[in-house]
Amino acid sequence: MGTFIYDFVVVTAAPGLLWFRPKKIYETPAAKKIPQGGVLMICNHASVFDPLYLMLCIYQRRHHYVCTDDLLTSKFNKWLFKQFLTIPIDRENFGMSSFREITSNLKKGNLCVIFPEGHVVKNAKNNGGSEAEDKKKLENSAPMMDNLKSGMIMMAFSSGAPVWPVYLKPRRNIFERLRIVIGEPIDVKGLLGNMPTMDRINEVTKLITDKENYLKTLC
Repeated sequence: MGTFIYDFVVVTAAPGLLWFRPKKIYETPAAKKIPQGGVLMICNHASVFDPLYLMLCIYQRRHHYVCTDDLLTSKFNKWLFKQFLTIPIDRENFGMSSFREITSNLKKGNLCVIFPEGHVVKNAKNNGGSEAEDKKKLENSAPMMDNLKSGMIMMAFSSGAPVWPVYLKPRRNIFERLRIVIGEPIDVKGLLGNMPTMDRINEVTKLITDKENYLKTLC
């Protein structure tokens, strides 16, 4: 039932491609190939519409979005998010149960999507706020982002799934063309080897962060 509703929404939202006119920018020619099997996609989070943008731009696969359980505040929300194949986690206590749930989905061959910021992060200039307020929000979310990114590395390692970095350029208005930068999947297990050390995990975490920043410069 969930996949039917998901596919129905993707099909009916297809005309949105004409409105958004998505421009896909690939890190390399190899990045044009859609990875199959379990994949852990990571993407910046600048709008509540980001999941829809990703579904329209990368429509070849169903997306299983990792979301925080504070969004599931009612029975209807729980039902609705379930139909869209979401994976709820506890934002304040990202523990082993969340780790196992996401890893299990990856092992099943699903495309799991994580927004490492954990919430929408807007540019202060476009959000009517001050740079100080924007900086404070980022600093407050930094510990969770660091924990989540380290957890992502271990999820990818445990499942054998690659990490697929993607960047969505924030739209300044409803008429601006949607731009998405698609990177090459990163073979985390290959980088870590059979017995990863904490230093090596930190190195790979930094590598992925650097890749995210690099994709941002391409658009």
